[in-house]
Amino acid sequence: MFDTMKLRIPIVSPYLKRAREHWKWNLKSVTHPDDALRERVDAKVVLLTGASSGIGAQVAHRLADAGATVLLVARSGDKLDALAQEIRSHGGAAAVYAGNLAEMQDCDRICQQALADHGRVDILINNAGRSIRRSIKFSFDRFHDYERTMQLNYFGSIRMAMNLLPGMLKRGDGHIINVSTMGVQANPARFSAYLASKWALEGWSWVAANEFAHTGVTVSTINYPLVRTPMIAPTKIYDHVPAMSAEEAVQWMIDVIITRNKRKVGPLGLFALGMSYAFPKTTESVINAGYQAVFEEQPAATSKTQKPPANASPRRSRARKQTGDGV
Repeated sequence: MFDTMKLRIPIVSPYLKRAREHWKWNLKSVTHPDDALRERVDAKVVLLTGASSGIGAQVAHRLADAGATVLLVARSGDKLDALAQEIRSHGGAAAVYAGNLAEMQDCDRICQQALADHGRVDILINNAGRSIRRSIKFSFDRFHDYERTMQLNYFGSIRMAMNLLPGMLKRGDGHIINVSTMGVQANPARFSAYLASKWALEGWSWVAANEFAHTGVTVSTINYPLVRTPMIAPTKIYDHVPAMSAEEAVQWMIDVIITRNKRKVGPLGLFALGMSYAFPKTTESVINAGYQAVFEEQPAATSKTQKPPANASPRRSRARKQTGDGV
Protein backbone atom coordinates (compact mmCIF):
# COMPACT_ATOMS: atom_id res chain seq x y z
CA MET A 1 0.00 0.00 0.00
CA PHE A 2 2.75 2.44 0.94
CA ASP A 3 4.49 1.86 -2.39
CA THR A 4 1.67 3.72 -4.16
CA MET A 5 1.35 6.52 -1.62
CA LYS A 6 3.16 9.83 -1.86
CA LEU A 7 4.26 11.15 1.49
CA ARG A 8 4.68 14.89 1.99
CA ILE A 9 5.56 17.17 4.85
CA PRO A 10 2.40 18.48 6.60
CA ILE A 11 1.78 22.22 6.60
CA VAL A 12 1.84 23.13 10.29
CA SER A 13 1.73 26.95 10.15
CA PRO A 14 -2.12 27.01 10.09
CA TYR A 15 -2.13 25.36 13.52
CA LEU A 16 -0.40 28.39 15.05
CA LYS A 17 -2.94 30.72 13.48
CA ARG A 18 -5.79 28.51 14.73
CA ALA A 19 -4.40 28.65 18.27
CA ARG A 20 -4.25 32.46 18.20
CA GLU A 21 -7.73 32.71 16.70
CA HIS A 22 -9.13 30.29 19.26
CA TRP A 23 -8.09 32.34 22.26
CA LYS A 24 -8.93 35.67 20.60
CA TRP A 25 -12.49 34.74 19.72
CA ASN A 26 -13.19 32.86 22.96
CA LEU A 27 -12.12 35.96 24.88
CA LYS A 28 -14.23 38.23 22.69
CA SER A 29 -17.26 35.97 23.13
CA VAL A 30 -17.10 36.67 26.87
CA THR A 31 -16.02 40.33 26.96
CA HIS A 32 -17.78 41.78 23.88
CA PRO A 33 -20.23 39.16 22.56
CA ASP A 34 -22.37 41.50 20.45
CA ASP A 35 -19.37 43.12 18.78
CA ALA A 36 -17.78 39.71 18.26
CA LEU A 37 -20.90 38.36 16.55
CA ARG A 38 -21.09 41.33 14.22
CA GLU A 39 -17.40 40.99 13.38
CA ARG A 40 -17.89 37.29 12.63
CA VAL A 41 -20.99 37.49 10.42
CA ASP A 42 -21.24 41.02 9.01
CA ALA A 43 -21.59 40.76 5.21
CA LYS A 44 -21.43 36.94 5.48
CA VAL A 45 -23.96 34.55 3.91
CA VAL A 46 -25.43 32.09 6.41
CA LEU A 47 -27.61 29.16 5.38
CA LEU A 48 -29.80 28.03 8.26
CA THR A 49 -31.97 24.90 8.11
CA GLY A 50 -34.94 24.36 10.41
CA ALA A 51 -35.40 28.13 10.34
CA SER A 52 -39.18 28.43 10.32
CA SER A 53 -39.72 28.47 14.10
CA GLY A 54 -38.18 27.98 17.53
CA ILE A 55 -34.45 28.26 17.98
CA GLY A 56 -33.85 28.51 14.23
CA ALA A 57 -36.09 31.56 13.82
CA GLN A 58 -34.54 33.33 16.82
CA VAL A 59 -31.01 32.64 15.57
CA ALA A 60 -31.99 34.00 12.15
CA HIS A 61 -33.08 37.29 13.73
CA ARG A 62 -29.84 37.57 15.72
CA LEU A 63 -27.68 36.91 12.68
CA ALA A 64 -29.57 39.32 10.46
CA ASP A 65 -29.37 42.02 13.13
CA ALA A 66 -25.59 41.48 13.18
CA GLY A 67 -25.32 42.10 9.44
CA ALA A 68 -25.51 38.62 7.91
CA THR A 69 -27.54 37.68 4.87
CA VAL A 70 -29.65 34.81 6.19
CA LEU A 71 -30.83 32.05 3.87
CA LEU A 72 -33.86 30.48 5.52
CA VAL A 73 -34.52 26.80 4.83
CA ALA A 74 -37.44 24.64 5.99
CA ARG A 75 -40.44 22.81 4.54
CA SER A 76 -42.97 25.52 5.37
CA GLY A 77 -42.65 28.25 2.76
CA ASP A 78 -45.40 30.39 4.34
CA LYS A 79 -43.63 30.49 7.70
CA LEU A 80 -40.32 31.26 6.04
CA ASP A 81 -41.87 34.10 4.05
CA ALA A 82 -43.32 35.60 7.23
CA LEU A 83 -39.97 35.31 9.02
CA ALA A 84 -38.09 36.84 6.09
CA GLN A 85 -40.54 39.76 6.04
CA GLU A 86 -39.99 40.34 9.77
CA ILE A 87 -36.23 40.38 9.25
CA ARG A 88 -36.46 42.77 6.31
CA SER A 89 -38.78 45.09 8.24
CA HIS A 90 -35.96 45.48 10.78
CA GLY A 91 -33.42 46.28 8.08
CA GLY A 92 -31.98 42.79 7.73
CA ALA A 93 -31.33 40.69 4.64
CA ALA A 94 -33.09 37.33 4.24
CA ALA A 95 -33.95 34.93 1.44
CA VAL A 96 -36.29 31.94 1.47
CA TYR A 97 -35.51 28.45 0.17
CA ALA A 98 -38.34 26.05 0.96
CA GLY A 99 -37.76 22.33 0.61
CA ASN A 100 -37.69 18.93 2.27
CA LEU A 101 -34.13 18.12 3.32
CA ALA A 102 -34.99 14.44 3.64
CA GLU A 103 -35.03 14.49 -0.17
CA MET A 104 -31.51 14.67 -1.57
CA GLN A 105 -32.74 16.41 -4.73
CA ASP A 106 -34.09 19.25 -2.59
CA CYS A 107 -30.77 19.54 -0.77
CA ASP A 108 -28.95 19.86 -4.10
CA ARG A 109 -31.51 22.29 -5.52
CA ILE A 110 -31.43 24.57 -2.49
CA CYS A 111 -27.63 24.71 -2.34
CA GLN A 112 -27.23 25.26 -6.06
CA GLN A 113 -29.82 28.03 -6.07
CA ALA A 114 -28.27 29.68 -3.02
CA LEU A 115 -24.85 29.68 -4.67
CA ALA A 116 -26.30 31.04 -7.89
CA ASP A 117 -28.14 33.82 -6.02
CA HIS A 118 -25.42 34.85 -3.56
CA GLY A 119 -22.16 33.51 -4.97
CA ARG A 120 -21.17 31.69 -1.80
CA VAL A 121 -22.27 30.37 1.59
CA ASP A 122 -19.90 31.23 4.43
CA ILE A 123 -21.67 29.43 7.28
CA LEU A 124 -23.93 26.37 7.13
CA ILE A 125 -26.04 25.62 10.20
CA ASN A 126 -27.65 22.17 10.05
CA ASN A 127 -30.38 22.81 12.60
CA ALA A 128 -33.27 20.85 11.08
CA GLY A 129 -33.91 17.45 12.59
CA ARG A 130 -36.40 14.71 13.39
CA SER A 131 -36.69 12.95 16.73
CA ILE A 132 -38.60 9.73 17.36
CA ARG A 133 -39.20 8.52 20.90
CA ARG A 134 -40.04 4.82 20.76
CA SER A 135 -38.68 1.63 22.31
CA ILE A 136 -36.89 -0.84 20.08
CA LYS A 137 -39.39 -3.56 21.05
CA PHE A 138 -42.16 -1.40 19.57
CA SER A 139 -40.13 -0.73 16.41
CA PHE A 140 -39.63 -4.22 15.01
CA ASP A 141 -42.11 -3.62 12.17
CA ARG A 142 -41.38 0.11 11.89
CA PHE A 143 -37.99 0.09 10.21
CA HIS A 144 -38.99 3.28 8.43
CA ASP A 145 -38.56 5.11 11.77
CA TYR A 146 -34.83 4.51 11.40
CA GLU A 147 -34.83 5.40 7.71
CA ARG A 148 -36.65 8.69 8.33
CA THR A 149 -34.36 9.89 11.10
CA MET A 150 -31.24 8.89 9.20
CA GLN A 151 -32.50 10.49 5.99
CA LEU A 152 -32.95 13.94 7.51
CA ASN A 153 -30.58 14.07 10.48
CA TYR A 154 -27.61 12.44 8.75
CA PHE A 155 -27.93 12.24 4.98
CA GLY A 156 -29.69 15.59 4.62
CA SER A 157 -27.13 17.38 6.78
CA ILE A 158 -24.04 16.00 5.08
CA ARG A 159 -25.60 16.41 1.62
CA MET A 160 -25.92 20.13 2.35
CA ALA A 161 -22.32 20.21 3.57
CA MET A 162 -21.01 18.30 0.56
CA ASN A 163 -22.62 20.83 -1.78
CA LEU A 164 -21.10 23.82 0.00
CA LEU A 165 -17.70 22.52 1.07
CA PRO A 166 -15.98 22.88 -2.34
CA GLY A 167 -16.57 26.64 -2.31
CA MET A 168 -15.46 26.96 1.31
CA LEU A 169 -12.26 25.05 0.61
CA LYS A 170 -11.55 27.13 -2.47
CA ARG A 171 -11.90 30.35 -0.45
CA GLY A 172 -9.94 28.93 2.47
CA ASP A 173 -12.69 29.86 4.92
CA GLY A 174 -16.01 28.41 6.05
CA HIS A 175 -17.90 27.11 9.04
CA ILE A 176 -20.27 24.14 9.29
CA ILE A 177 -22.32 23.78 12.48
CA ASN A 178 -24.12 20.49 13.06
CA VAL A 179 -26.76 20.41 15.78
CA SER A 180 -26.68 17.23 17.84
CA THR A 181 -27.89 16.21 21.27
CA MET A 182 -26.63 15.49 24.76
CA GLY A 183 -28.28 12.11 24.24
CA VAL A 184 -25.12 11.08 22.39
CA GLN A 185 -23.34 11.30 25.75
CA ALA A 186 -26.21 9.99 27.93
CA ASN A 187 -27.79 7.35 25.62
CA PRO A 188 -31.31 7.49 27.11
CA ALA A 189 -33.74 4.68 26.42
CA ARG A 190 -36.41 4.95 23.69
CA PHE A 191 -34.29 7.09 21.36
CA SER A 192 -32.43 4.43 19.36
CA ALA A 193 -33.49 5.78 15.95
CA TYR A 194 -32.79 9.41 16.79
CA LEU A 195 -29.46 8.83 18.53
CA ALA A 196 -28.20 6.50 15.82
CA SER A 197 -28.64 9.30 13.27
CA LYS A 198 -26.95 11.83 15.53
CA TRP A 199 -24.06 9.47 16.26
CA ALA A 200 -23.58 9.15 12.50
CA LEU A 201 -23.65 12.93 12.07
CA GLU A 202 -21.12 13.42 14.85
CA GLY A 203 -18.84 10.76 13.38
CA TRP A 204 -18.80 12.61 10.06
CA SER A 205 -18.35 15.96 11.81
CA TRP A 206 -15.30 14.91 13.79
CA VAL A 207 -13.60 13.26 10.83
CA ALA A 208 -14.31 16.31 8.67
CA ALA A 209 -12.93 18.64 11.36
CA ASN A 210 -9.73 16.58 11.52
CA GLU A 211 -9.30 16.52 7.74
CA PHE A 212 -9.92 20.26 7.25
CA ALA A 213 -7.94 21.54 10.25
CA HIS A 214 -5.28 23.11 8.00
CA THR A 215 -7.67 24.62 5.44
CA GLY A 216 -9.54 27.42 7.23
CA VAL A 217 -12.78 25.40 7.20
CA THR A 218 -14.16 24.60 10.66
CA VAL A 219 -16.72 21.96 11.64
CA SER A 220 -18.51 22.37 14.99
CA THR A 221 -21.00 20.21 16.90
CA ILE A 222 -23.56 21.43 19.44
CA ASN A 223 -24.79 18.85 21.95
CA TYR A 224 -28.01 20.41 23.19
CA PRO A 225 -29.74 19.05 26.27
CA LEU A 226 -33.54 18.98 26.30
CA VAL A 227 -34.73 22.43 25.19
CA ARG A 228 -38.05 23.89 26.37
CA THR A 229 -39.73 24.56 23.03
CA PRO A 230 -43.21 23.76 21.65
CA MET A 231 -41.65 20.75 19.94
CA ILE A 232 -41.47 18.80 23.24
CA ALA A 233 -44.84 19.94 24.62
CA PRO A 234 -46.83 16.86 23.45
CA THR A 235 -44.62 14.54 25.53
CA LYS A 236 -46.06 15.29 28.97
CA ILE A 237 -43.30 13.57 30.92
CA TYR A 238 -40.98 16.36 29.79
CA ASP A 239 -43.02 18.78 31.92
CA HIS A 240 -41.25 17.26 34.94
CA VAL A 241 -37.75 17.11 33.46
CA PRO A 242 -35.20 19.96 33.65
CA ALA A 243 -34.79 21.65 30.28
CA MET A 244 -32.76 24.48 28.78
CA SER A 245 -34.64 27.63 27.85
CA ALA A 246 -34.94 28.53 24.18
CA GLU A 247 -33.06 31.78 24.87
CA GLU A 248 -30.09 29.89 26.33
CA ALA A 249 -30.13 27.49 23.39
CA VAL A 250 -29.95 30.44 20.99
CA GLN A 251 -27.01 31.82 22.94
CA TRP A 252 -25.20 28.48 22.63
CA MET A 253 -25.57 28.72 18.87
CA ILE A 254 -24.31 32.31 18.82
CA ASP A 255 -21.34 31.33 21.00
CA VAL A 256 -20.32 28.57 18.56
CA ILE A 257 -20.64 30.93 15.60
CA ILE A 258 -18.28 33.37 17.35
CA THR A 259 -15.73 30.92 18.76
CA ARG A 260 -15.86 28.18 16.12
CA ASN A 261 -15.12 25.72 18.92
CA LYS A 262 -15.21 22.06 17.90
CA ARG A 263 -17.91 21.09 20.39
CA LYS A 264 -20.40 22.82 22.68
CA VAL A 265 -21.66 20.59 25.47
CA GLY A 266 -22.86 21.33 29.00
CA PRO A 267 -21.75 19.94 32.37
CA LEU A 268 -24.51 17.33 32.44
CA GLY A 269 -23.41 15.94 29.10
CA LEU A 270 -19.79 15.75 30.23
CA PHE A 271 -20.89 14.05 33.47
CA ALA A 272 -22.95 11.50 31.53
CA LEU A 273 -20.03 10.78 29.21
CA GLY A 274 -17.64 10.37 32.13
CA MET A 275 -20.01 7.99 33.91
CA SER A 276 -20.47 5.87 30.79
CA TYR A 277 -16.70 5.40 30.48
CA ALA A 278 -15.85 5.08 34.18
CA PHE A 279 -18.85 2.98 35.27
CA PRO A 280 -20.43 1.52 32.12
CA LYS A 281 -22.47 -1.27 33.74
CA THR A 282 -23.64 0.94 36.60
CA THR A 283 -24.75 3.61 34.13
CA GLU A 284 -26.52 0.96 32.05
CA SER A 285 -28.36 -0.30 35.13
CA VAL A 286 -29.47 3.19 36.17
CA ILE A 287 -30.84 3.97 32.68
CA ASN A 288 -32.54 0.59 32.48
CA ALA A 289 -34.19 1.03 35.89
CA GLY A 290 -35.59 4.37 34.75
CA TYR A 291 -36.77 2.78 31.51
CA GLN A 292 -38.65 0.06 33.38
CA ALA A 293 -40.18 2.54 35.84
CA VAL A 294 -41.80 4.77 33.22
CA PHE A 295 -45.02 3.35 31.75
CA GLU A 296 -46.00 6.29 29.57
CA GLU A 297 -45.27 4.61 26.25
CA GLN A 298 -47.73 2.59 24.21
CA PRO A 299 -47.17 0.51 21.08
CA ALA A 300 -47.65 2.43 17.84
CA ALA A 301 -50.13 1.40 15.22
CA THR A 302 -48.55 -1.18 12.94
CA SER A 303 -48.67 -1.49 9.20
CA LYS A 304 -48.17 -4.36 6.80
CA THR A 305 -45.71 -2.27 4.82
CA GLN A 306 -42.28 -1.53 6.23
CA LYS A 307 -42.01 1.83 4.51
CA PRO A 308 -44.86 4.26 3.77
CA PRO A 309 -45.32 5.83 0.34
CA ALA A 310 -43.14 8.84 -0.37
CA ASN A 311 -46.15 11.18 -0.37
CA ALA A 312 -47.58 9.84 2.88
CA SER A 313 -47.73 12.20 5.84
CA PRO A 314 -45.85 11.08 8.97
CA ARG A 315 -47.91 9.00 11.39
CA ARG A 316 -48.10 10.14 14.98
CA SER A 317 -48.45 8.15 18.17
CA ARG A 318 -47.71 8.38 21.85
CA ALA A 319 -44.12 7.73 20.84
CA ARG A 320 -43.61 11.26 19.58
CA LYS A 321 -42.02 12.28 16.33
CA GLN A 322 -40.49 15.69 16.69
CA THR A 323 -39.03 17.91 14.00
CA GLY A 324 -37.08 21.12 14.18
CA ASP A 325 -34.57 22.17 16.77
CA GLY A 326 -33.83 21.01 20.28
CA VAL A 327 -33.49 17.45 21.51
